Amino acid sequence: MNVPVITWMDSNNANEITTPFNFGVIDAGDPSPIYTFNIWNNKGGKTELPKMEDCTITTVDMDGGSGEAPGKEVQLVSGNWFRAQVDSLGETDLGQETSKIGKDFSKPIGTKGKTTKDDTGASYPTPLSPAAKEILGVRNNGLKDDAAGNYVTVSLRAFVPLDARSGQQAFKLRVSYRYV
Repeated sequence: MNVPVITWMDSNNANEITTPFNFGVIDAGDPSPIYTFNIWNNKGGKTELPKMEDCTITTVDMDGGSGEAPGKEVQLVSGNWFRAQVDSLGETDLGQETSKIGKDFSKPIGTKGKTTKDDTGASYPTPLSPAAKEILGVRNNGLKDDAAGNYVTVSLRAFVPLDARSGQQAFKLRVSYRYV
């Protein structure tokens, strides 16, 4: 059975994110820099794969939990410090409460983009558009302009409160979805 193949890329689609991403040092009371990622399904795929449906993004602790386990507290997750803005949907709410992700919040992700060319560069007879909260898994050439239905663009920023404990916060970004 085929399954979606997820690839995280930098904002320019030049580098794949294959190791834990370092968000750097963020001082309490200050927002982090904005980091933008492209999250692909079947990037440059030569065979069709299932589309991702009901897609959301959030943060979880390293065990996939809410950041509240005794001895494994992760304030970044339990306090909903991160914000996500779905650029591929035209959102502009990165600084607003509607963009919070973490223990109490996940955010739907998707794209208004269309995939227009297959893996050979040939044009599809009709551009392929995903529905809301979907990422296509169709064959594509892996180029942003030609395969915009196969990825979402998300900008992330942390807002660290003044009462945050110092030290490293180990966490994961989780994209949840289903497929048929």
